Amino acid sequence: MAVNVPNSGTYQQQLGQHVTTFRDALQQLLNDAAYLNSMGGSAFLTAAPFSLSQTDADKIMSTVGAVTPAATVVQQLTAWLNSTQALWGGQ
Repeated sequence: MAVNVPNSGTYQQQLGQHVTTFRDALQQLLNDAAYLNSMGGSAFLTAAPFSLSQTDADKIMSTVGAVTPAATVVQQLTAWLNSTQALWGGQ
């Protein structure tokens, strides 16, 4: 085997770890968005103790706050993650 050709089992394990890390990060974004939205969104971020500017709060809410299970991109990513179960064992 050439030096630059990875071990297929190790490579598949590494790919599975990357997909799992991505899946977990997506779930964390969903959790963050749910929390921010439930707390009042931009109004929550502009109040103490955060005291963010309205511009910054709006930017956060337009990015993180938009990550909901109903968002098209989240549904597409979830479908893609489900299709990769062979790499991470579906756990």
